[in-house]
Order: sequence, then C-alpha cells, then structure tokens
Amino acid sequence: MAAICCSMPRMGVFSGSRAMGPQRAVLAPAVSRRGTVQVVAAEQQKKKRTPQPVKRAEIAEERRMRNRSRKSAIATYMKKVLKMSEAVTKSQALDEQQVAQLEQYVADAFSEIDKAVTKGTLHRNTADRRKARVSRIKRQALIAAGLYAPQPQQPGYFFYQRIQARKAAAAATE
Repeated sequence: MAAICCSMPRMGVFSGSRAMGPQRAVLAPAVSRRGTVQVVAAEQQKKKRTPQPVKRAEIAEERRMRNRSRKSAIATYMKKVLKMSEAVTKSQALDEQQVAQLEQYVADAFSEIDKAVTKGTLHRNTADRRKARVSRIKRQALIAAGLYAPQPQQPGYFFYQRIQARKAAAAATE
C-alpha cells in the first residue's frame, strides 16, 4: 500500500488529547521585479499559548496603572482646592471669581472621587473621608474670608468662634 503524502493534515486527526483542525495557508503578497503582485502561499505559524499567570499579571499591571492615575488625579484636585482655599483666606480684596474657582475645584474633586468609587479604585468610606476633608477645607476658607457663618449646631461652628475671637483680639489691639 502506498503512503499518501500531503502537507495539510486531514480534518479530525488527533494529536494527544486535543483534536487538531486543518492548517490554513496564509496568502502573502510578493512583489516581482516588474511591479506586478504575485500571491505566494506561506505556512501559518502556530502561536504559542501565553500562560494564564502571565496574562493575569499583565491585566493586574494595567489595572494598577489605571488606578494609580485616578488616585493621582484625586490628589491633584485636592491640592488645587487647598491652594485656592489658602488664596481665598489670605486675600484682602476678595472677589467672586476666586470663590467661584474654589467652588469649581471642589466640584471637580467630588466628581473625580465619585468616579474612583464607581470604578472600584477607592472604597466608599475612603471616598467619604476625602470628600469630608475637601468640604472642611472649603468651609474653613469661606469662614475665614467672612462669607459663611455657621449656626451653633452646624459643623465648623467652633472654628467660626475661634476666627471671630481672633478678629476681636486683633481689633482690640489696634
């Protein structure tokens, strides 16, 4: 009996425990000297399977970088709020533009923090703590600038009393 020679394996040929399908020929264009295109059949290279732990490590690294970027953005917005609140506190001639800019920075920080919670970068308690910190900084800046006077049962009232006492002491020494 004569052996059949074929470069392409038949369908359903088993190799070990896995069924191997037919190999497909990849058509690769080749350019001749005259500029006409000839099609040449090339054997398809089998891609090696990437091990699962390597894939998981790559995915973890991508997520780590994305989370790091989000956390960095949150820190940047918090710093902007802090610097603007210091500017509002220290400025003698306070204008509405500074207050509006502070409000915008606070809104941006809240938005970025909420996005991080939604995406799973921050825990909601951590987000609440950071939002409370931003709110406190804003409230203290507005109290120091004289634009906000909290009621006795509201947060920031004791800070307000200290500021008023300092202003009274400064007025008494003049």
